[in-house]
Amino acid sequence: MTQIIKNILCFGDSNTWGLNPETGKRFDENTRWTSLLNKNLGPGFKVIEAGQPNRTLVNNPPFDGVLSGVSYLKPYLDAYELNFIIIALGTNDLKKRFDLTPSTIANGLNDLINAIKMYYQSKSNPVPQVVVICPAQIRLTGQYARIYNGADAKLKSLFNEFKKIADNHKYECLSLSSIEVSAEDGIHFNAKEHVDISHKMANIIGRLTGGD
Repeated sequence: MTQIIKNILCFGDSNTWGLNPETGKRFDENTRWTSLLNKNLGPGFKVIEAGQPNRTLVNNPPFDGVLSGVSYLKPYLDAYELNFIIIALGTNDLKKRFDLTPSTIANGLNDLINAIKMYYQSKSNPVPQVVVICPAQIRLTGQYARIYNGADAKLKSLFNEFKKIADNHKYECLSLSSIEVSAEDGIHFNAKEHVDISHKMANIIGRLTGGD
């Protein structure tokens, strides 16, 4: 009997991509949480890693091309038959230069979720289950202290706004408030935290699939 594979799209920014805060390079597949998630869930699942540094929910960062989540999600929806979409965005929107309120960032998340639903409804296909990951705490240190000045004060409100939107859509919202960001740059996760996130997400996916 052929096993049915459940496809999971992890759509996020540099922490989904797996940026190593010590080297600036990418963690390998034995370290980043998206790859570990696939190993934790086992052979009945396929995780599609779609992290991109600097990706946003609201604006396209200057000089970085089309990195807005709304602009770049459709090719993944076209390419894969998805059962789950994990959205892990919002951190880059907190950069001081964008001057966005938590409410505006959350509206970007809501727009992205609505775009996903409209895409599948236009094809009369079932909408994948969405899981929202709210940004982790930010530590204002090093090269990012100026870039993210004031972001730490917005995070509690941002989580509340994200949670409200996820609840309205009847989707899960994972808080990373207990996950420590690195002392090196205050934004990205070290290897241990990638392990922790992979376990938290595997638990959510396992619960949503009834342990299949």
